[in-house]
Amino acid sequence: MKNLSLIILLSVLIPLGINGQCRGFTKKTGRPLVEPYIHNGQMNSAVLFPGDSADIMLTFYSEQQYRLVVCAEEQLGDVSYQVSDIERNLIFDSKNSDSKVFDFKVESSQQLVISVAVPESDNTHDIEYQGCVAVLVGFKN
Repeated sequence: MKNLSLIILLSVLIPLGINGQCRGFTKKTGRPLVEPYIHNGQMNSAVLFPGDSADIMLTFYSEQQYRLVVCAEEQLGDVSYQVSDIERNLIFDSKNSDSKVFDFKVESSQQLVISVAVPESDNTHDIEYQGCVAVLVGFKN
């Protein structure tokens, strides 16, 4: 019975700790990159493994100037991202710019898809590591 209680407790606490670490990383590393833009207040972050990818859909409003920041913990390597419209027409690819920051303005209100990709690991041992990836948005008044 003690083992079952410990397993249940760990299954609840471990994800909370990982989420807290990711939130701390996002605030410390990502938020400063948003400046001088105003952060929109949303924390879009996830814990990913090598080889993982994730898409997030965000709404952007017409005639507004934006800064998109994508940052990842160092152990994940060179995380790349793409920005596409809802029909998956490519707008920006970080592989062409080698930048964590993308400044842009939209002509009309629209949803954009931010696709983040963590490279495969060339790890030779069996230990799988993970890391936080964050997507932040700032705007100018």
